[in-house]
Amino acid sequence: MNANEFMLKSIRKLVFFTNRASIRVSNFSQKVDGKTTRMLSETNSSIRLSAVLPWEKIYYNGLPGARPVYPALPAIGAKPNVTLFVPSLDNGSFFGGAATALIVAIKTAIKTKRPLHIVQTSRTGKVHSLNDFFASENIESSNVNIEITSIADRKYNTPLHIPMHPKDIFIASFSWDAQIINQLPIEKFIYLVQDFEPIFYNNSDSYILAEETYNSKKIIPLCNTKLMFDFMLDRGYPMFQKNTAFFFEPAVSRINSGKLIEKSANEKKRIFLYGRPGVSRNLFYTSLEAINLAIENNSISSNDYDLFMAGQDDIPNIALSSGLVIKNLGKMGMSEYVQFSKTVDIAIAPMMAPHPNYPTLEFASIGSAVVTTKYANKQSLENYSKNIFMSELNAESMAKAINAATKKTYFNKITDIATNNINDNWDNSLDLVISNVLKLL
Repeated sequence: MNANEFMLKSIRKLVFFTNRASIRVSNFSQKVDGKTTRMLSETNSSIRLSAVLPWEKIYYNGLPGARPVYPALPAIGAKPNVTLFVPSLDNGSFFGGAATALIVAIKTAIKTKRPLHIVQTSRTGKVHSLNDFFASENIESSNVNIEITSIADRKYNTPLHIPMHPKDIFIASFSWDAQIINQLPIEKFIYLVQDFEPIFYNNSDSYILAEETYNSKKIIPLCNTKLMFDFMLDRGYPMFQKNTAFFFEPAVSRINSGKLIEKSANEKKRIFLYGRPGVSRNLFYTSLEAINLAIENNSISSNDYDLFMAGQDDIPNIALSSGLVIKNLGKMGMSEYVQFSKTVDIAIAPMMAPHPNYPTLEFASIGSAVVTTKYANKQSLENYSKNIFMSELNAESMAKAINAATKKTYFNKITDIATNNINDNWDNSLDLVISNVLKLL
C-alpha cells in the first residue's frame, strides 16, 4: 500500500466514524425533542407537569385533527377564493386522493376564474411546483394565482384565524378537514368523498367524527366514482341524494404513456404488489399469504416471475416460503412509477373499501392483469376493464384470482384494452359535474 492510498483510506475511515457519531447524536436529539414536546403538551403518560388539566387540552391533544380555526376579515380589496383544505403538500401528497383533491380545486378555480388558496391542515410540507404537477395531468394552471398557507401548528388554546371572503368556495376531501370547515360561518361547501373514512379507524371517537361529517346539511357531496356514490346513497345520509350529490369517474388511465411491454420468450414476467402495511385496507398480510399460496399451487414459479412491491419505504425485501423474494421499491416518484408500470404483467392491488383504487385502474388501463378485492357494492369492475380479476376477502380466493391472471395471455390483455372504460382526460371527467355542483352554491 503506497502513502497516497493509505491516506485516502484513513480519511474515508475517519469520515465513516464521524458520520456514525453524527447519526447517533441526531437520533438522540430527536428522541429528546420528541419526549420533551410530549411532556410540554401533556401527552407523555410517564411524567405530568400538572395534576389537573383542562378538558380542551385532553380532547384536542387526543384528536389533533379536530382543532378548530376561526374566521377573520379578508384583506381590503381581496377577491373571493376557491379554498382547498388538504392535510399536506409534501412529496408524498401527489398521489391518489390528495392529488385528485388538488385537481378538483384547480379545475374549480379555472371555471370560476378565481385564485386558489390551499390550506395545509395536518403537516406543513415543502411545496414544489404545483404548476408542474398540474401540467403532468394536462391541466393548464399558469393563469391561476395560487396561495399556500398552513394551519398545521394550531394549538387548542391559541386561536388561529383564517381570512375569509363571504363568497369563498370551500372544498374538503378528508373528514378532519370537513370537520373544520363545517364549523366556519358558511352555508355550503364542496365535500369530495373518495372513501368511506370511518373504516379508517376502529370503533372510536375518530369513527364518530368522520361519520358525523356525512350528516352535515352544509355539504355538497362530490363522490369519486359511481361506486362510491352508490355506496353513500345506500347509507341514507341527508345530503347524499340524487338531486344533492354528484359523482365523476377519475382520469387515471396511463394508456397515453404506452402499453404493457411484451416480454421475450426467455425473459421473466413481473408481478407487482401494491404493498402498504401502514394502510390496513390494502390487506398487505392477506396478500402475502395469497402470493405464498399461489406459489404452492404452482401458479407462480421462480423460473417465470420476478416479484416487486412499492408504496411504502420502510419495508424490507421479503423472502417467501419458496425462497422467492419480493423486492421493495419503496415510495416511487410519479415518472419512475409510470415507467415501471409498463413492465408489470400482473398487479395485485387489494382494497377493502367501496371504490376501485387508482393502481387497479392505472395498471388495467395499459394492459396489465390486475387482482383486487370485492367489498360491499363493489362486486365487479368489468365495466372499467376486462383485465381486472376480482377476489373475495380472503387469501384463498385471492390466490385463485392470481392464478387466473397468470393464464391471461399478453395478446388477450392488450386486445381487451380496446373495451376499457377508464378516463384519461380530467376535462371530460370534471367540467360538467363541477358546473352542476356550482349551481348549488
